[in-house]
Amino acid sequence: MNEKQRRVFDLIEKLQALGQSGLHYGHDDYDKDRYQRVREIAAEIAAVVTEDPLENVEKVFLADNGYQTPKMDTRAVVFNDEDKVLLVHETSGLWALPGGWVDVGESVKSNTAKEAREEAGAIVEPRRLIAVVDKKGRRQTRGPFSVFTFFVECDYLGGEFEDNLETTECGWFGADELPELAAGKNNAAQLALCFEAHADPDWRPLFD
Repeated sequence: MNEKQRRVFDLIEKLQALGQSGLHYGHDDYDKDRYQRVREIAAEIAAVVTEDPLENVEKVFLADNGYQTPKMDTRAVVFNDEDKVLLVHETSGLWALPGGWVDVGESVKSNTAKEAREEAGAIVEPRRLIAVVDKKGRRQTRGPFSVFTFFVECDYLGGEFEDNLETTECGWFGADELPELAAGKNNAAQLALCFEAHADPDWRPLFD
């Protein structure tokens, strides 16, 4: 993604947030109609830029209600006794740390453990925070919302992979044998950061 594309996504994101906030705080029906149209225009622009069908983009843009705030995503960073990290093979064909959106009612800690169990069949105990990453600041693949990702190192307690709708398998990988990553969720630099933190018992969490 080049600088011009990033700028376009920044503007789309701001339009989406403006429209959603206006719907949340607005009282006049006329104003609400206008704010709703702002959201629809943001979705239309995103569909043009990404070349995705408009109906697919609208499902993402128009599904969220209330005041617009960044979304939270957790990634379970799990190492085995050979200092290899646990990755899951997604249905997209790419690999990622187990993780996903923080569900309502879940904390960062509980969501991290839940996602590791659901996607990798791994029973883990979240132990320490490695980093909180702002995808916008790190220039990762952009979507319609701001996203903060929490990388959480976990102790591996056992478990076995089970068939599910999101992943097809899991595996352990060394720092020099990483497969093709789902860069929008975790990129090579972030995995390198995880290996660095794992090797440092005095690691202090990083945050954007």
